[in-house]
This record gives sequence, structure tokens and C-alpha cells, in this order.
Amino acid sequence: MIVAVVALSWAALSGVVALVIGGCVRMADDRAPFTDHLVGLPADLTVADVLGPRSPLPSH
Repeated sequence: MIVAVVALSWAALSGVVALVIGGCVRMADDRAPFTDHLVGLPADLTVADVLGPRSPLPSH
């Protein structure tokens, strides 16, 4: 009986924590004005932004 109560209380607590974290993520996504809603990256992100400046290639 005690095991069932502990298991149910853990399940209820984890459900509440999941809802709180989900709500925080949703609120942060709503407050971020310049991000793509699908991946969380800036909408005008370019390859140059990701790769950065080109590093010099070693000579042979």
C-alpha cells in the first residue's frame, strides 16, 4: 500500500513539474520576438553566422 501511495505521489509530482516546465518554455517562446517558432533560431540566420569567419587554410 505504501509503495502505491509513493508511486502515485511521484507520478502526480512529475506531472505538475512537466506542466510548469512546459508553461515556462511556451512563455519564453512567446516573449522571444525574433526567433523562428519551429526551431528557436533567428529567422535571418545565415551560413556565415553559423560557420563564422573563415579560418586560414594551412599551406602545403
